[in-house]
Amino acid sequence: MTIPFDPITQKKLVLVKQLHHQAVVRTHSPSGIVARIIGLICFDLSVETVLKTAISCLDPAKTPADSFQGLLQQCETLMTSFSLGSIPDKANIQHVHSLRNDAQHKAKYPNDSDINDCRTYCTDFHNKFLTQLWGLSIDAISLTDLIQHADVKNYLVSAESNLAKGDYVESVENASAGLTMALELVKNAIVGRTSHFRDAFVMSDSSGRRVEPDKDTFRAFQRMQNVLLYLTLGMDYSDYMHYMDIAGPTIFTMDGKHHHGGIKQPLQPNDAEFVVAYCIDTVARIENEVGKLDAPFGKDRFEWF
Repeated sequence: MTIPFDPITQKKLVLVKQLHHQAVVRTHSPSGIVARIIGLICFDLSVETVLKTAISCLDPAKTPADSFQGLLQQCETLMTSFSLGSIPDKANIQHVHSLRNDAQHKAKYPNDSDINDCRTYCTDFHNKFLTQLWGLSIDAISLTDLIQHADVKNYLVSAESNLAKGDYVESVENASAGLTMALELVKNAIVGRTSHFRDAFVMSDSSGRRVEPDKDTFRAFQRMQNVLLYLTLGMDYSDYMHYMDIAGPTIFTMDGKHHHGGIKQPLQPNDAEFVVAYCIDTVARIENEVGKLDAPFGKDRFEWF
């Protein structure tokens, strides 16, 4: 037996997936202990949120408890009364909650083993709990529904599908294609156009007599453009560079095909999971910042040339 899946529940479960995605990104980030703690809090908050969602579905009149243990007790009681069984993996999610409390209230920093446990425990719990109550898995909740641009969305949908099938290289390639396309669409509006077919500035020496191509200065300018683009869009540069370390550069050729170089080898499942989560989260953030990718800040992208 499962319970109905209505639009309000769907919105709440999308939030659960967003929190889980953010936790994956933060705990995979090289930004240091603060990012790791934020990720740990997001893992625990995703669990709390799905418990509250279940309580609201099973008894709309009930106010969810303030404490984590109270939430567990309320949810367990309601699930039993609806013949939905018991909360799965209770010991594991309580362990995650205790790690979160230690980090948040006792300044006890989680180590790599703690973070890996949290990632595994929360993913397993969400899959079991969502299947038990609504007949779906955490992977079935797609954050790509938040993406408006059709072509970018298609790449990210494919990336999620590849990841679910264990096709990790393909998931990284498609996720990176989606993010790269999104960045290219808004770049002109923020930092101006730089032709892909240009390779150097023409520079003169101090006397003005010697004029010659200068590739180094041109490439430095391009890098500054990119850094300014990422910062303007609210992207964490260290997270972006971590993503690039895994995915490598992605380019689109004139035929519309995407090509990749330098994908991390061997590519681990956690690496692919991070790239997919990072790309979807970042594209959603870019659209929230600029509006439509084809018309950033309300202007057709060709008006910025």
